[in-house]
Amino acid sequence: MMDDTPEINPKPSKRRQGPRRSEASRAAILEATREELARSGWRKFSVDSVAKRARASKQTIYRWWPATGTMCVEAAIALLPETAAPASPNPADRLAALLQPIETCTRAGNGYAVMRGALMAAADEKDAGDAWRTWMKTNIRAPLRLILAEIAAKQVIRRDYDIDEAVNWLVSPIWHNLIIMHAPLREGFSREQAVRLLRVMAP
Repeated sequence: MMDDTPEINPKPSKRRQGPRRSEASRAAILEATREELARSGWRKFSVDSVAKRARASKQTIYRWWPATGTMCVEAAIALLPETAAPASPNPADRLAALLQPIETCTRAGNGYAVMRGALMAAADEKDAGDAWRTWMKTNIRAPLRLILAEIAAKQVIRRDYDIDEAVNWLVSPIWHNLIIMHAPLREGFSREQAVRLLRVMAP
């Protein structure tokens, strides 16, 4: 006669961390990173403080972010709102729309301090710098280049210029304000930069 009694596994299976729990832990770590950047800045940044605030182990933090600076960059980028489509096809509006997320971020809560700390981390650590430059190229520099090339072809601006220098002219004052002047971007900064560039480059 066969015994239909199910076998009992004497060793309970290990509970695996589900995706929701991982996402919640990651979000908590990034929020704690922003708080630490706002409180201590990059040069006095403490992973111990982040772990304590997020109730996460340092082992988990270093597994996800082997370089501390990349964690700071990711935490800052997560604060940036999505680029909104400009209300009009006006070139100044289109250029300004790409800079606006950074302006908005620096003017809200501790966004300025978080962004400043992330930029300093990007300057100090190679991996953090690579992460920041990749984001900038994809989300700001490449779209700016496309717009400038398009309006140059339509003779809205001159064609005898270095397109990368024009992009630098638009974005460099952001870093000057945040790092050198220790100040958020003033309201309307993005459109002012766009209008000024178009005026200088008028045919």
